[in-house]
Amino acid sequence: MKRRNLQVQVTVALTMAAIGFAAPTSVQAQQFTSAKAGSASPAVTAMETASSQGKYLFVYFWKQNDQPTQSMQGIFQEATGRMADEADAISVQITDPSNAAIVKQFGVSRAPMPLALAIAPNGAVTAGLPVSFSEQQLREAIVSHGTAACLKAMQDRKTVLLCVKHRTGPNAFQGAQELTLDKRFAASTQIVEVDPADSAERKFLQSLEIDSTSENGVMVVLTPPGQRVATFAEHATKAQIVERLTELSSACCPGGQCGPDGTCAPGQECCPGGNCPPAKK
Repeated sequence: MKRRNLQVQVTVALTMAAIGFAAPTSVQAQQFTSAKAGSASPAVTAMETASSQGKYLFVYFWKQNDQPTQSMQGIFQEATGRMADEADAISVQITDPSNAAIVKQFGVSRAPMPLALAIAPNGAVTAGLPVSFSEQQLREAIVSHGTAACLKAMQDRKTVLLCVKHRTGPNAFQGAQELTLDKRFAASTQIVEVDPADSAERKFLQSLEIDSTSENGVMVVLTPPGQRVATFAEHATKAQIVERLTELSSACCPGGQCGPDGTCAPGQECCPGGNCPPAKK
């Protein structure tokens, strides 16, 4: 069950791939930022406003104003109306030319409609709910700061070094700090710090099987689209981290494990024919 929770909370990218959605990369986001400067699109304004206020934005994408669309829009409006303190909401018809920028940014032109998308204040997509969804699913899209930070980094195609400790000092996770300063890894890695004493992070840490009561710091490495590939003690050196990650990258899949259909997760290469050697001990 814990592993399942991890998939629900972290591997949004997998769900998005299944419905034809592509989370925006940093380059795409920059292009969108440049393009929106002269745009009066309500969706663009809503994204900016929600982010500046530290709120989520729920976007209801739709194409045809048919009965299923109207039915789900009613559920969407009622649910988001009850979450107004922490989230804004907007409806976007994907065929309206004024919405072209946001449709392109989130790659939803061919996604099943209607589609509810949850966007955290930091720009991370925390849920994509196609065709049919419930109020509970929308509520579950509001995740902890740690979860959103990890999602944003992975949607930017970065490896996350999730550092968890009750009290951090100047020498805490020194190996991770040194790794992100190395020009070979700086652009592809990101540190996310989480305080296990924060009750809002409890569910997230449980999904990663991290003991939030332990006084010992731990670092978990997550790779797109949400694979937990390695765990290190707080005082792991840069050399130890690099050695382990190099070993993992040389395998056909993280840990040498292919999926049940002989393939790896999106973004991972598998062995020819899906036949992976046993994972190294």
